[in-house]
Amino acid sequence: MSTNTRHAHKVSITSDGPTKASVVVDGVDLAAGLTGLTLTMGVGQIPQLTLDVQMIDVTEIHDIDAQVLIPDTARNVLTTLGWTPPHDSEVSTR
Repeated sequence: MSTNTRHAHKVSITSDGPTKASVVVDGVDLAAGLTGLTLTMGVGQIPQLTLDVQMIDVTEIHDIDAQVLIPDTARNVLTTLGWTPPHDSEVSTR
């Protein structure tokens, strides 16, 4: 992972216990799209936040036609971290 300051994001993490948390990156709360996180901090280093994004593990799928739907929570996580979504006609939110 890069520790370059060009890629640094403003981060705020709060929790009121095991049931509610907020993980705000650049003003967007990403908590609903996460399964966990790891924050690593060291003297003289930029902190590194590793986000565990909700994913589905699929071993193999071959040559199918499918409509791609991205939940708003996942889209928010991805775009906040720099992903540029394709044209809306190619990928829909649900």
